[in-house]
Amino acid sequence: MFTIYSDKDIFENIISNPNNYPNWNKIIKDHSNICLNINQVDLDAEKADPETYIFLFLQANARNIDVIPLENYFQTIYNDFEIIIENPTSAYFLNIPEIDAKNLQDQTGLIINCKENIDDDILIKGVNLDWLADDLINNNWTEILSSFNNFPSNSLIINDRNLFSNEERVQGLNKNIGIDNLLRILDNLIPQNLKIDYHILVQSEQNSNINNKQKCDQIATILNNEIRNLRPYNFIIEIVFFNRGTMYFPSTHNRKIVSNYKIGKVEYSFAAFKIKENNTLKYDDSFNLKSFFENINSSQNCSSNLKAHENATLKYTEIASHCIQKINQGGPNDNVYRYYLNGIEVIQGQITKITNRLLN
Repeated sequence: MFTIYSDKDIFENIISNPNNYPNWNKIIKDHSNICLNINQVDLDAEKADPETYIFLFLQANARNIDVIPLENYFQTIYNDFEIIIENPTSAYFLNIPEIDAKNLQDQTGLIINCKENIDDDILIKGVNLDWLADDLINNNWTEILSSFNNFPSNSLIINDRNLFSNEERVQGLNKNIGIDNLLRILDNLIPQNLKIDYHILVQSEQNSNINNKQKCDQIATILNNEIRNLRPYNFIIEIVFFNRGTMYFPSTHNRKIVSNYKIGKVEYSFAAFKIKENNTLKYDDSFNLKSFFENINSSQNCSSNLKAHENATLKYTEIASHCIQKINQGGPNDNVYRYYLNGIEVIQGQITKITNRLLN
């Protein structure tokens, strides 16, 4: 479940003004754990007093909401803001000046609100498109992902068995279509500035076109170099190539993209656009990318995106564990997985953990 960390007065401001913050009120009431800057004694007193906002809030909601007192944790936050990175899919409401809240969000890639500026729409953004081969979309991924400009994130996972399957002849050279598309996607999703490392995990197939170490090495090296050219901050770039014989290979069929507060998918591949004609779609396909509560004002299950995100990260955590186990058992990596960290293959005895912070 989604978790909100809030100073008590900001939380009370939100729940007492549902017309000003309708989306956050729905998220708080139906879809989140609530952690407040309050101690247990004071919280018990609030719960017992029928005139407090917390008492009225709890009485008015059918869901059994557990308000968690975390005064010591908030004291730690105010001493060292970087501790919040440990909760990469949570939102924070802090008593800090508006400019500091913006800077902290920019530095950490997490949702940070303050009393003076609460963004009620940040978790309801989404895009849903269908296209045919040879359709034109001006500015390609930039146009498709425009609603997510400056959206906070610090980690991303892309899972697509077909991502690196095809090449295109460009100026006498074979260029990988998946690399070209992935770089455009990242350039439109990752923040402009960040104070911490940005984590990227790519999961794809060792298929007939890239079934040997030389090809895997080449893709990993190009991605490592080109991704670092996109932004001035540091990246942790992990790539896992699956052999078809691994038990988790069927999971690569679910072509998904997962970030801190978003989940999306394509039916065929994220390698959607041609390289030379870079506004031209290569396949018939459909694409969506949705924030956790994109459908909160519809009749659909408004927590379905959040649940899909939780399911995906749980599955990718299982895959990471299996990948480590198999590589450390030894044997030809072509028969199991190949794992690359920052462009370098990690082999038996050298891998202890896949570090993407979205993994559990």
